[in-house]
Amino acid sequence: MYWICEFVMNVILVLFICSLSIYAYFLYSYKYWARRKIPYLEPRFPYGNRRELLCYTKGFCLELMDLYTQIKNRGWKFGGFYGVVWPIFMVTDPQYIKDILKKDFQYFIDRGFYYQKYQPITHHLFNVDEVLWKNLRTKLTPTFTSGKMKMMFPLIDQTTEGLLGAIEKSIDKKQDIDSKECMSMFTIDVIVSCAFGLNSDCFNDPNHKFRHIGKEILTRRNILELLALIISNFAPDLALKMRLPSTKPEALKFFKDIISQTIQYRKENNVKRDDFLQLVMNLMEETQDTDFPFTLDQLVANVILFFVAGFDTSSSALNFSLYELARNQDIQDKLRNEIQDTLKKSDGKLTYDTLNQMSYLQQVIDESLRLYPSVPILQRKSVKEYTLRDTDKVLEKGTLITIPIISLHRDHEYFPNPLQYDPDRFSPENKHTLNQDCYLPFGDGPRNCIGSRFGLMQVKTGLVRILSKYKVNVSPSMKIPVQLDERVFLIQTTEPIFLRFERV
Repeated sequence: MYWICEFVMNVILVLFICSLSIYAYFLYSYKYWARRKIPYLEPRFPYGNRRELLCYTKGFCLELMDLYTQIKNRGWKFGGFYGVVWPIFMVTDPQYIKDILKKDFQYFIDRGFYYQKYQPITHHLFNVDEVLWKNLRTKLTPTFTSGKMKMMFPLIDQTTEGLLGAIEKSIDKKQDIDSKECMSMFTIDVIVSCAFGLNSDCFNDPNHKFRHIGKEILTRRNILELLALIISNFAPDLALKMRLPSTKPEALKFFKDIISQTIQYRKENNVKRDDFLQLVMNLMEETQDTDFPFTLDQLVANVILFFVAGFDTSSSALNFSLYELARNQDIQDKLRNEIQDTLKKSDGKLTYDTLNQMSYLQQVIDESLRLYPSVPILQRKSVKEYTLRDTDKVLEKGTLITIPIISLHRDHEYFPNPLQYDPDRFSPENKHTLNQDCYLPFGDGPRNCIGSRFGLMQVKTGLVRILSKYKVNVSPSMKIPVQLDERVFLIQTTEPIFLRFERV
């Protein structure tokens, strides 16, 4: 019996020593910002400043809003906090934001997001580091010019038939429409058509494989997946050693199989189509004999990015735009008048050029993206040591930096009455009074969103086709105003937005 007691005591002693070591490590880590002489929010063991994340009660986006408010209320232009044990630097002042995103971009060229460096099929434009990013950006930029958008516009406009058909059915059946679901089906149909050259037809098949895989990619179903996400975000080197997947393996296989099959079919049958897939296929052929060829893995990775980044962000912009237009009938009427007047001048034809002639339409979308930015935060990582303007404060190489877009967009210092929906903020008369360094729906600087033109094009097309034919109302069953869901990263509401349509 003695040896059993001795064994138990030794185990307890080892656990005690390990606990003390972990606690000491945390305490040392929590002095990081103090050692750098940078103001910071006091952390608490063991979650730092991210208690809600570990308790799974609040997502990163809305939790950052709380941290932003704490930093601003202290009068700081920047400040440090801790994601569990990892130090993160938050910027709240427009001038420092401009420095990081544009003026001193060469210090912050990386986003700092985790990706599987050992898996080339995950190397897409959003997450790769400096050298590979420069190479990819140079190659892909020509695929998103105005000319290329004009070429793809008919594909998008054709896809609105399914959307309008769903609205017609809802009117005939006197049913409300789940706006988010409806807009997601529309944007998935658009992306599948433009990125894969296929017809998903989600309105007739809501459980289509593309719709299913889109939901799977954006969903974290259990605590293990959440833990993997936390490690990937805050300790990418550890995630790499653990070989944590940055994209779900089943999603990678699905996309690679379908893209490879489509490419093979087009080559064997000499099929060419005015879509994104054709553009990157051409890019692969044009660069195959160069020093830095655009590979099949890079093609697949960036088509996946086009799908993931395109459908949910654009559906969100459409969803919230329609919601606010339904709440503000005077704004809706003004926009409809502009749409109808512009279409009359072009004999009822909607083209890429006429779409971009609608200035008030752009104001409406600008205001929707201000109040409900599709991507609520920006992240950067310092690639070399950097001294902050007019200070002696130095950021070490590898420092993670976060810029809370939604907090800036809803800050009364930069946007008076920030919760009021007012497209006139962005009118030609008023736009120059806004601090452009605080309006960042597509990021800013050299690493801004390369697909912003495409995203705006599909949102504008959807709104024009809907509002030219239908009046939008909020369902009487809805509680107004909607509440943002605190448990998710991307902007969503706690309850679905239900809209009611009637023919004009």
